[in-house]
Amino acid sequence: MNERMALKIRLEQLEDAEIRVIQEFQKERENIFKRLRELDENEGQQVKASGKPEYVSFNALASVSPETSGGEALTNERKVRKSRSSKKGRSGKMREEAIQILKNVSEPIRGAELQRMIEEKTGYKIANMTSFMKSVEKLDPRIRKPDRGLYEFVNDTANTEEPHQEMEQNENLP
Repeated sequence: MNERMALKIRLEQLEDAEIRVIQEFQKERENIFKRLRELDENEGQQVKASGKPEYVSFNALASVSPETSGGEALTNERKVRKSRSSKKGRSGKMREEAIQILKNVSEPIRGAELQRMIEEKTGYKIANMTSFMKSVEKLDPRIRKPDRGLYEFVNDTANTEEPHQEMEQNENLP
């Protein structure tokens, strides 16, 4: 193994680690917002039970920054989620289409040809085919990359588990 290969492997490991960290932050953020919604609901129920109307002074709202105010952050998060959900739906459709195309093709297919077929079927453009196919490979372990620029669907799942185990072992190396 030469230095170039080692550096490429390390870059892939860093990318995988970045993805995992981002996913952990997203999960934690979702849990925090979920808990904030629960607290808001509980406070709303307590106010209704006490029979006192809830009034918030303008000065109290003005003194709190939007980042720390639960309501503002919650509103911003909902706006972000709306835009994300449509994007996830689009990329999800594209991933499913990629899997279907690879299932229907009996031999490995070039990435450029696969990209063209996906874009024709879905009507959406793929910005980075390599990143897109990495997400497809994570979604379905039967998708393999046998060679540079080639992708295939393998029915035998026993053979597809080995590369993932090797990558996990390589990630544990310093």
